[in-house]
Amino acid sequence: VGALARTLLDTPIAGLVVVTRSTLIAALDLPDDRRVMTAVNDDAEAEMIDSIRIGLARVVGGDRPYVGDESKTGSSVVGPDGAGAADGVMVVPADMPTISVATIRATIEAFAADPERIVIATYGGRRGHPILFPLSLREVVDDLSGGLRELPRRYPRRVRLIALADSGVTRDVDTPADYDDLTAP
Repeated sequence: VGALARTLLDTPIAGLVVVTRSTLIAALDLPDDRRVMTAVNDDAEAEMIDSIRIGLARVVGGDRPYVGDESKTGSSVVGPDGAGAADGVMVVPADMPTISVATIRATIEAFAADPERIVIATYGGRRGHPILFPLSLREVVDDLSGGLRELPRRYPRRVRLIALADSGVTRDVDTPADYDDLTAP
C-alpha cells in the first residue's frame, strides 16, 4: 500500500484517500504527505464498492477534503484536480502495486481531455485499473448494486478505454504466491 501510495503521489493528484481496517493503518507504510488521508472500513464482509463509497464520503465530506489530518485518515480514491476541488475520482485497488506513474499520468491526461468520461485503463485488451470517473457520478456510485463494474455498464457511451503498455493495470497481488512472483529476482 505504501509503495502504491508513493506512485500515486508522484503524479498530479490533489489527494489520496486510503480505505483500510483500523488495525492496519500503522502497518501500511503510508508516506508522510499532507495529501494522504485514511478512512476506516472495519467490516470484514464488505465488498470493494463499500470501501469506494467510504472513500468518496471522505473526499466530499469535509470542507477541506484534500488536506491531510493528524490522524492520517483516507482510501484508494484519488481526485486529480490540483486546485483542491476534485472533478474526478480515481480508483486504484491496493492489491495492484505495480501500476506505474506513467499509467496514472496517462489516465489523468485522458480524463482531463474529456472530464465527463469514465476512463478505464486496459492492458492486452483487458480492462483493469485505474478507473477515473467524474465526481458528478458519486450518487450513482452510492446506488450501484453490482460493484464499480456496473458504472461503465450504465454509461457505455461515456466510457473511454485507454490501452497502456503496463501489465500492472491487470496484475493483482492477492495471495502469498502472487507476492512471491512479484518479489522474485
